[in-house]
Amino acid sequence: MVEEIRKLLLYLKKTTGKYEFTETEILTTLSIKTRYLTPDQVKEFLKIAVEIRCLKQTESGYAITCSINGIELSLDYKPNFDAIKNERDGEDTTETVIALITEQTTMNKRDVISEINKMREKNPFLSTKVAALVVARLNGIDVGRFLTEN
Repeated sequence: MVEEIRKLLLYLKKTTGKYEFTETEILTTLSIKTRYLTPDQVKEFLKIAVEIRCLKQTESGYAITCSINGIELSLDYKPNFDAIKNERDGEDTTETVIALITEQTTMNKRDVISEINKMREKNPFLSTKVAALVVARLNGIDVGRFLTEN
């Protein structure tokens, strides 16, 4: 669903050994120490992660709220900020495709999400958005309009 954000959160957890961080810790780790992201990108990352509920704001900073189990980082991991920005947009597309499947088939939302999860279990390299498109196509739904989006 939000793979790149989860990878970056796992990196933060491994680097600091914590699940809760101050904004300064995040900025220092991702911008100053590693130079992975610019300070503005770190702020955008935090905003996106909170919007999609992978982080929640606490009194002292931010806490990880999504699962980071099963995520693996390569030794040469470097975050892709464009993928992080696209994940926010991808959520809307995924929800649209799920709604389209429920409208044009006899499946309810729970069944559709179950099929998407099964598709991702078979091929863990698929994003949720792509898996939703595959499930839609397998159910005879034209997904051409989604394939031209960036």
